[in-house]
Amino acid sequence: MDNVIQPIKIESFFEFQKFQQFFHLLHFKFYRNDAGRIVNRSELVFFTGFSLDIWFFGVNLFDIFWSMRRGVPSSQNLPVLSISVYYAIRGILLYTKRHEIIDFINVMDREFPRDLPTQQHLQVAEIFEQHKKRKGYVGLFAYVALGGFSIAPIIFYILAYEDRNAPILLDQQLLGGWLPYNIRQIHLLYPFVWIYDVYAMLVGVTYFTTFDTLFIAFQTLLRMHLNGLRRQIEQLNADDSENPVDEQRFFAYISSLIRRHQEINVLCDKFNDLFKLAIFLSDLVGATSICFHLYLMSEASDKLMIAKFLGPTMALVAFTFECCLRGSQLEEASAGLNEALYNHSWYHGSKKYRKVMLIWIKYSQCTRKLTAYGLVEVNMMHFTDVS
Repeated sequence: MDNVIQPIKIESFFEFQKFQQFFHLLHFKFYRNDAGRIVNRSELVFFTGFSLDIWFFGVNLFDIFWSMRRGVPSSQNLPVLSISVYYAIRGILLYTKRHEIIDFINVMDREFPRDLPTQQHLQVAEIFEQHKKRKGYVGLFAYVALGGFSIAPIIFYILAYEDRNAPILLDQQLLGGWLPYNIRQIHLLYPFVWIYDVYAMLVGVTYFTTFDTLFIAFQTLLRMHLNGLRRQIEQLNADDSENPVDEQRFFAYISSLIRRHQEINVLCDKFNDLFKLAIFLSDLVGATSICFHLYLMSEASDKLMIAKFLGPTMALVAFTFECCLRGSQLEEASAGLNEALYNHSWYHGSKKYRKVMLIWIKYSQCTRKLTAYGLVEVNMMHFTDVS
C-alpha cells in the first residue's frame, strides 16, 4: 500500500481479540526486554484458567460416573461438554508449548523485515490488512455468537418460569453440568450460576482465540516469505548466466535464493512441530464429536434438540475447515516455488546454470505440508474426508 509511511511491527500480527483484553484473559502479553527479545509476562491467566478447568471437568466427570453407577440420567449438556474438551485441549497445549511459542516468535522476528522498502517488496502492508480484516471478522462472529449463546438461556428461563419450586431445565442453563448442593436448581442463585457459566465459557473461548491468533499469524508470515521468494524466482533471467562479466555475482545471488529457500523450509518445519500435537488431538476430538452429534441429531425428534446439536456440530466443522484451509494455503505457497522454478526459462541459461536449477527444482518438489505426525496431511482433501 503506497500510503504506508511507517514500517509495520511484527507484534501487530499477534494482537489478540478486544474482549480478551477487556476481561484480562490474555495468555500472552508480548513486550521486548532490554536485549530486544520478545518475552511473555502473562502466565497467571493460564493458572487461573486451568484451576477452573480442573474444577469444571472434575465435578462433571464425577456426575457422569455417579449417574452411570446409580442408573439415572446425568445433568450434562453433551454438546457443550464436547466443545469444552476441544477448547481445553488447545489451552493445555498452548501452556505446554508456551516457551517454544516465544522462541519461534523471536525466530520469526529475526526474519521479519524492518525497513519500508523490504516490507513493500514482501507486500507486508497488504498482507497485514488482510490479516487484520480476518481478525475483525472473527471478533465480530465471537461477539454475536457469544452474546446470543449467553442470552438465550435467560430468555428460555423467563419464558418458561412458573414458580420457585419448578425445576430449572437444561435449556435454561448456559453450560449445564453438575454443581454441589444442587445449586443449579435454586432459583435465587440462578444469576450467580449464570455468571459462573459465562466466565467458564470465556476461559474456554479465549483458549481457542489465542490459539487461532498465534496459528494464523505464524502461517500468514510463512506464506509471506514463501510468496516473496517466489516473486524473486519469477524475476530471474537465465540469459544473465551467459554474461561473463556478471556471472560470479549472478551465481552468488542464486546461491542466496537457494539458502533462503532452505531457511524458510526450516521455519515451516518448526511451525509444524509446534502445532502438530494440537492439530492431531483437535482433529481427533473434533471428528469424534461431529459423528457423535450427528448420531444424536438422527435420534432426536424435537426440533429444538436438533438445533441444539446442530450449533456445536457446525462450529466444529467450521474449526476443522479453517485449519485445513490454512494447511492448503501453506502447501500451495510451498509448491508455488517449484512451479516458479519449473516455468521460468532456465533451459536458456548456461550449462552451469541449468545444472544448478535442475538440482533446485528437485529440492523444491519436497513441498512443506502441515501434518499431524505424518498420519494426517491437514489440507482441504483431509476436510472432505472428515466431513
